[in-house]
Amino acid sequence: MSMEGAGGWSILGIVARFRGPPRGMLFGNLGRPRLLEFTLPTAQARAATERTKPVIARLNEQRQAHFDATETQLRLKMGGAAAAGLVLGWLFMGSLPIGLALMVGGAFFAFLMLSAKADYTARADAKHAIVEAMAEGILGLTSVPPDQRAAALPQGLVESWRLLPPVRTITVDDWLAGETDDCRIAVFRAGFQFGGSSNVVLKPGDGLVFVIVEIAEADATESVSDDDLTLVLGTDAPLMLRSAPRITHGLTKSQTGDAAFDALYEVFGDAARLTPKVRASFRALEAVTRCDRTGTREVPAGAGLRAAVVLRPGYLVVLTPVAVFDGALEPPPFWQPLAADTLIPAFASDLTILNEHLTAAMTLRGELS
Repeated sequence: MSMEGAGGWSILGIVARFRGPPRGMLFGNLGRPRLLEFTLPTAQARAATERTKPVIARLNEQRQAHFDATETQLRLKMGGAAAAGLVLGWLFMGSLPIGLALMVGGAFFAFLMLSAKADYTARADAKHAIVEAMAEGILGLTSVPPDQRAAALPQGLVESWRLLPPVRTITVDDWLAGETDDCRIAVFRAGFQFGGSSNVVLKPGDGLVFVIVEIAEADATESVSDDDLTLVLGTDAPLMLRSAPRITHGLTKSQTGDAAFDALYEVFGDAARLTPKVRASFRALEAVTRCDRTGTREVPAGAGLRAAVVLRPGYLVVLTPVAVFDGALEPPPFWQPLAADTLIPAFASDLTILNEHLTAAMTLRGELS
């Protein structure tokens, strides 16, 4: 079902019947809704529904107004672009066929430029509002507005992890934040696209996506010395990730002396922090992995690529690979109304998965203390 304009038909409504859900370079979906993995307990589900249903009703009113405004702009700009193309081709180039071709091309270009921006804004606002209503009850964290997410993972911070190859772009799709008495907590769904050369043409799906849990204690230092760094990543990690600590950042590989652990993980820096209890807590991280080796498909929990871990005094980052275009926390395009009966359970399931990642990271942190 799609929204319609006041006259009973719309450009967006017609196009919606033929065009699949738009998506970004790493996030969104490929037209395959994500399956529900978790159902909230009855009392928690009832509370989430009571908080979220009024939000979705308000969003639907806003989406209809946004739809109507976008439709009006489309008609004006597509009409203007079509007229300009026809005049250019027919009158100035002396060819009616060229004029008609430019007319169609101009209208289509205007549609792509306007509808993509309108859809991105509406989706981001809808996602934030729904997550904001639900995240506190499931994770104990709050959603950070979309316009603030560009500052979530600055280049300098990412480089201080000494984990990734040269990063071209960082896209933070979700950012949940909170504090306890002794630490600051953040959970991200973030994508990284790599390559130091601007001549590299990036395509949709190029790069890696992670659920990132960052835990910083109140007295954590801001040191970026490699002397206090311990880096752990799975031996099943993509080659560019496994080689980056050594080739890009000059770190030295070390061993824990635990043959079973060293077969599953590569360690760079100080391995002394990885006591038997700390090593055992990595099983909690392994239990929430869901990304296959290609980085494109989800697999059952516990069967995916293992997480990477960055340790400094008072500071912990866990990066667990997730599949690109997994459809997590994904509302429909803005020309479709939001259906509370399907969206609330879907978002609850996706947020529960994020809570699993947070719980696993907190388990590791507890053994480091």
